[in-house]
Amino acid sequence: MKKLCKLENKFLLTLVFLVFSQISFAETDFSKEEFKVLTLTPSMYMLEGAGGNITASIGTDGVLLVDDDFAEMGEKLLAKLKELKGGSPKYIVNTHFHYDHSGGNKFFGKSATVIAATEVRNRLETTQKLWGEDHGAYSSEHLPSLTFNKSLTLHFNQDEVRVLHLPHGHTDGDSVVFFRKEKVVSMGDLYFSGMYPIFHSEHNGSLNGFIKNIKSVLDQTPMDAQIVPGHGPLSSRAELEKYYRMILASKKVVQAGISRHLTLFEIQKKGLPIEWESFSHGYLTTDKWIALVYKNLN
Repeated sequence: MKKLCKLENKFLLTLVFLVFSQISFAETDFSKEEFKVLTLTPSMYMLEGAGGNITASIGTDGVLLVDDDFAEMGEKLLAKLKELKGGSPKYIVNTHFHYDHSGGNKFFGKSATVIAATEVRNRLETTQKLWGEDHGAYSSEHLPSLTFNKSLTLHFNQDEVRVLHLPHGHTDGDSVVFFRKEKVVSMGDLYFSGMYPIFHSEHNGSLNGFIKNIKSVLDQTPMDAQIVPGHGPLSSRAELEKYYRMILASKKVVQAGISRHLTLFEIQKKGLPIEWESFSHGYLTTDKWIALVYKNLN
């Protein structure tokens, strides 16, 4: 009976991640994508395009971007920056290597200094598999040219910009960017606003790393900060706190089920407390989120 349960769990997990692998970047019609701009402060903006959200600091020192969308969105991104009285970025921070956040390196890499954790450069200079697809290595001129291991601080546009490496949550190269004066925090894919998150074990991400890193960000974030997620709408610290509580509650429910020797199906059938159901979304429903947590705890 125990063997049958293990086979059932393995089948369900395989099914879940086969569904994930159907999400293909190649399916995006970039000709139909445009950038939406949200003004955060007189010199800071959140840009929503085809990929991950972008944070832009535009001022007398020039333009600093946190993430740069897909390569195919480069021309549209530059045009939007010019509309905002900016131009080609001087600095770009890659919060992690995934191509919806770092693809713009291929458009801006010749002129901008690209900053990232060492692990991001290591991954971008080799072929990586993401959602079942192989992505080739970046050329040398498109790789991060300034790398760090723990933290890095820039003094730019009259602000102190701290880039902090918080690995093993979403991936091994995750960084969070704190704009101290402007009270803006740009989190990359450590934060999916209003949605269940994803951690990639194949890229050295983990549930416990996610929990540890979100707690670290909360400890360093002012109460009145504006938080730019990797995906989803602009958030407050209170919304990030709710996200953190949801992850802790999910782990507790799944761990309790495992301790009682329940199968994945049985844990999914029981589900999570109703207050967390709003986090369910397109490709990561509550059942799939439970499966992701279950896989990481087993």
